[in-house]
Amino acid sequence: MLAGAKFRPPTAPPISWSRVEDPDSGRTPVVGAAAFTPPHLVVLSGMPAAAAAALGAELGAGPDRLPGAIGPDEAVAAFAAAWSEASGRPARAGRREQVLSLSGPAVTSDRPAPAGQSRAARADELELFTDWCLEAAHGAGLSREIAQRSVQQQISSGLLRVWELSGQAVAILGRTASVAGVVRFNPMFVRPEHRRGGYGRALLGEMLAELTVRESVICLAVTAEGNSAIRSLFESFGFRPAGGLAEFRFD
Repeated sequence: MLAGAKFRPPTAPPISWSRVEDPDSGRTPVVGAAAFTPPHLVVLSGMPAAAAAALGAELGAGPDRLPGAIGPDEAVAAFAAAWSEASGRPARAGRREQVLSLSGPAVTSDRPAPAGQSRAARADELELFTDWCLEAAHGAGLSREIAQRSVQQQISSGLLRVWELSGQAVAILGRTASVAGVVRFNPMFVRPEHRRGGYGRALLGEMLAELTVRESVICLAVTAEGNSAIRSLFESFGFRPAGGLAEFRFD
């Protein structure tokens, strides 16, 4: 989740970074990191619960009134508990997401492709696809500014694909650039009236085929807990559960 900061444009708001070090760990003392861009949630990397608790206690005793945090289940729970104790503010659990991972070849399918064809998203579709991105992320607290910046970056990098039917865009699928051999798919959206038509599946199949031909990568997808349709789609290509992400809000 933190790796995307590497590709932020110069005009993006500044990020405050924290890192947790273990002086007894030898050559790799950094065991975790966190990023905070007000007024958004603190984003935690994976780290031991003890390290997350130490970071939460330190930030909780500081001057910043953090709105909350999101990260791997165990780490963010430890962070939130320690931050709440140090700051005297309650922390309440919020949205939870499931991480799916594919580290080998995708499962192929002999299903016929749906009518239409895929193409790259165009710059003049920015507003429409920002709307779709926000709908796909419903409940995640994503601001329009951040969604638009992400979609614009994907369009300019050729990382947002569209399924077009009779000249109309009916579905999109985006991904991140490969960072340390890891790619994350997001957003995925299909117009409600065109769902179950195989358009999202076709886009995912094409993009997975392109990735496995060009480079060896680990592919990730993050879905809202309970979104069985998206989870089933990714699992049909060989993605498997790889942990969860939890959100805590600080009142």
